[in-house]
Amino acid sequence: MIITTEGIVLRQRKIANNRRMIVLFTKQYGKLSAGTSANEKSRSKAALALRPFTYAEYDIFKGREAYSINSAQVKRSFYSIGEDIDRFMNASAFIEYLDKVLEEGVPAPKLFDLSLEFLQSVSECRTGTDTLLYAFIVKTLKMLGVAPELSCCVNCGKAPENFGEGFKIFSVSGGGIICPECAAEEKREADSLIYRPDFDIINVFRYFDSKPVKTFEKVDLKPEIRNEVRQILSEYTSRYLGVDVLTPTRGLEV
Repeated sequence: MIITTEGIVLRQRKIANNRRMIVLFTKQYGKLSAGTSANEKSRSKAALALRPFTYAEYDIFKGREAYSINSAQVKRSFYSIGEDIDRFMNASAFIEYLDKVLEEGVPAPKLFDLSLEFLQSVSECRTGTDTLLYAFIVKTLKMLGVAPELSCCVNCGKAPENFGEGFKIFSVSGGGIICPECAAEEKREADSLIYRPDFDIINVFRYFDSKPVKTFEKVDLKPEIRNEVRQILSEYTSRYLGVDVLTPTRGLEV
């Protein structure tokens, strides 16, 4: 059986008989692994379709227990990502994040479209590529069913306007914002993890979630805000998704 699908290359590895296993995030079938005999180091267009940061259309043979790539046609190669170290490192973290949060064979078309938006923006962005990554991750949390609670205290349900100065408190262990009284109680727990950032965490996360990815091509957070957002997201994704691609930043597996 032959299936045709759009896909983004997440990673690849060498297997037996001079073949490679390509891990794809496809729009119709979710994440899947498909073998190929093509050499990705050649100059052919088919070889380009096997490289990370490539968006292509694939004709894939679906056997009883495995997939095999018959042919591929490149739709977009985001080659400019490799021309800048910041773009490359943040795009690599994006690829690793997708590889870890996606389930094999489970379609996620909205996340696929969002991923294409990210690749387009990060390939064109000249500054603040880490902000693009943070915005992308925040947007995915709702899609993955682990969005933080931002409308009220996660413990008592009190609205933020009644927090006073305590509206800035964010509880990773609780899963969202928390009022001062509940924060004091939670601190007694052994696994509590509470942040008191010097900015409005509610508005920052809501802004990330509500605006198109392209918006953040021109947004460069202040260093102190950027560092705190990174720490919160690092702890949050680690706790609720078992994934941390923000500390330390990694390169691609090839």
